[in-house]
Amino acid sequence: MECRLYQSRTDKGYASRVPTTTSSVRLRHDATISGVTKNYYEVLGVKRSASDADIKKAYRRLAMKYHPDRNPGKEKEATEHFKEINEAYGILGDAEKRQQYDRFGTVGNVGDIFGSNNTRAGFEGVIRDFSGLGLGFDFLDNIFGEALRGKGYKVSFGNLGQTGGGGARRGGRRGVNLEDLFGGTQPPRTIRYELNVTAEEAEKGTQKGLTRNGRRLEVKVPPGVKTGSTVRLRDACTVTDGCRGDILIRIKVN
Repeated sequence: MECRLYQSRTDKGYASRVPTTTSSVRLRHDATISGVTKNYYEVLGVKRSASDADIKKAYRRLAMKYHPDRNPGKEKEATEHFKEINEAYGILGDAEKRQQYDRFGTVGNVGDIFGSNNTRAGFEGVIRDFSGLGLGFDFLDNIFGEALRGKGYKVSFGNLGQTGGGGARRGGRRGVNLEDLFGGTQPPRTIRYELNVTAEEAEKGTQKGLTRNGRRLEVKVPPGVKTGSTVRLRDACTVTDGCRGDILIRIKVN
């Protein structure tokens, strides 16, 4: 497949003037690190048949257990455990990513936890748990800072929920939510690619592979497309970039 980056970020221009088809997305990825598959169920201490509620409960329990402030003298080890359980929840706490993991063993990264409303809500619950006990947030910068900056956020967990307007709560902190951190909801991204197909493929339809950020997507090109037609991979940026947004693929018939 010949597929090159066409444009990014804004959904303007040709996309509003050409036919658009929504395509399904399926992901394939090598799930091994140093030859060992990551077992996210084992990380969270749940069975593969665990319900979403059980997974969320296990995540919040372990997050509290491995807060560095609750592990004096073992802060480094606790931080590593905390990072690992957030990576696991970023996958298992998202229904689509969990399905891909169960099918292909797909591994993620710690920034995946901000990739869906469900996992973000779970993380926000953990932050509130910490706030209620007066536990610190500074260590989170070392865990999530790089991943969030890569998505264009300028973040400082150390300032999250500090006493200010709105009334103090236990531990000298006010009620917190991720909007305090992100400064508002990030607008959806739109990533654009251009895909060359033969005249026969355009007439009969075809299926191609697209790899972005190490994540492989399957692009179904429907029969009858023409140069300028667009295939939309709805919400594919959640898989490839860990943020909301679609991937638009402009068809070029050779």
